[in-house]
Amino acid sequence: MKPTLFNKEGHLTDDTVKLLKRGTLKDEELISILEHISDCQKCASVFADSFEDDELAEAPLGFEEKVQIEIKNKKKSNIHFSLYCVRVAVAASIALIMVFSNGLSFIANTKTNYVKPLDLSFINSFNSELNTFSEKIIKMEVFNNDKEKK
Repeated sequence: MKPTLFNKEGHLTDDTVKLLKRGTLKDEELISILEHISDCQKCASVFADSFEDDELAEAPLGFEEKVQIEIKNKKKSNIHFSLYCVRVAVAASIALIMVFSNGLSFIANTKTNYVKPLDLSFINSFNSELNTFSEKIIKMEVFNNDKEKK
């Protein structure tokens, strides 16, 4: 015989709470019961109150201190992130003010100094000398290669 999971008001029955504590429910039933407990405050408190003190697991030594330290660290990291967001917002605001204000117009109206182009005559002469030297080497190789064949 299949037990009724919920009573007429839509809350968990005492038998359902006992089966849930034992872990003998089917997966589908367990899912529907846990979804109901997450939504229904009355059933959640009935389920929580069904445990005796000796049934609950004890927290390991130092667990509370570790949790408190983690909470403080989380708060510190949230503060650091908030300060970072404020700095980014201020920097972006300053950049937008500079872009859209007339403060940059004097820079746009000033005459720019032009840089003289480099004198590349030395590089061109070096390039041509290197080219003639490489041609001489190639001709010498061809001449030596022809000599060896004869």
